[in-house]
Amino acid sequence: MLGFDHFYVYDNSGAFSNQSSLEPVADIFPDDVTVIKWPSRICNNNPNNVDSVGERSSQYAAEASCRLRFGSHVNWIGQFDIDEYLIPMGNYTRITPLLKKLDDEGTKIISFASWRAWPRRTHINDPEVTTFKNDVKMCRRNSECFELSVRKDTTIMEAYNCDRQRPGAKSSTMPAEKQLYRPDYVTQHFIHYSTITESTNLLPKEFQEKFKGQRPFPDPLSRFGDEVNEGLMLHSKSVARQDTAGWKLNCREDRKGFDQCRIGFPWPEDGSNATADKNGWAYNCYVNPRIDNYFAPKVKAKLKEMGLMETQRSTRLCFHKNSLEGSATPRRD
Repeated sequence: MLGFDHFYVYDNSGAFSNQSSLEPVADIFPDDVTVIKWPSRICNNNPNNVDSVGERSSQYAAEASCRLRFGSHVNWIGQFDIDEYLIPMGNYTRITPLLKKLDDEGTKIISFASWRAWPRRTHINDPEVTTFKNDVKMCRRNSECFELSVRKDTTIMEAYNCDRQRPGAKSSTMPAEKQLYRPDYVTQHFIHYSTITESTNLLPKEFQEKFKGQRPFPDPLSRFGDEVNEGLMLHSKSVARQDTAGWKLNCREDRKGFDQCRIGFPWPEDGSNATADKNGWAYNCYVNPRIDNYFAPKVKAKLKEMGLMETQRSTRLCFHKNSLEGSATPRRD
């Protein structure tokens, strides 16, 4: 829908088990998706307080592989995680007209800042169905937590459409920023940054003569996208079970002193001064209308057309009386 010609998925599922692979999904789109089986297990940098601090994420090598193998065949390439959604904004509904604009102005690299978005309470399944109480093993603290899942009649993009800042209002960027770049200009890319480019490869004197006192970093031919008029990135990083611990306290309007609430309660668009809804849940994120009103309906319609999206089944709780203990035990229908 955005105008990308092909997708290369670097999948290291097989390094752990033959039971989990993205190939069945990719096989649905044989002309559009290529799966590269990636053998490395290491997905994250080790912290600096462990013995094997030198172990680095294999994502660096996977990214370099993608650029080297496929970059010479394309004009632009983007490298994103599967939980990062690129959303055209303003007058753009596809990415290709934006890339033409960048070519016309001489920009070689465009970055999209990212803050982690929260899943909306209205778009996830009932927390009470999967709640653990006073379970340190499951919740990693002596508190309630639940197994968060997205409703089957919505999409991940729609469910997580609750960013902590309005478009264009990010006070600072996070290291999760991602880029689209011209691979004929970028000779080395390092996950979030174009580290070596045609410009930074110049001798210092040549660089200064060409760019008149500019610094090599950020690259002089790079810039951030205009989130209101060009595009932004929605980061739908999953909320793990332990991250929901204590949510009933953390998400309240009077939650001061508690942890951060990771369940989305969107600020209303009516201009009111309220800071919480009628039930006392504190507002903590903003819905992007472009996603809800344009992209989400198009994606859902296409998924339903392909038979890849279910409608939400009603969920009821059936109680039976335990005659020995006299307690009501919920069962999910």
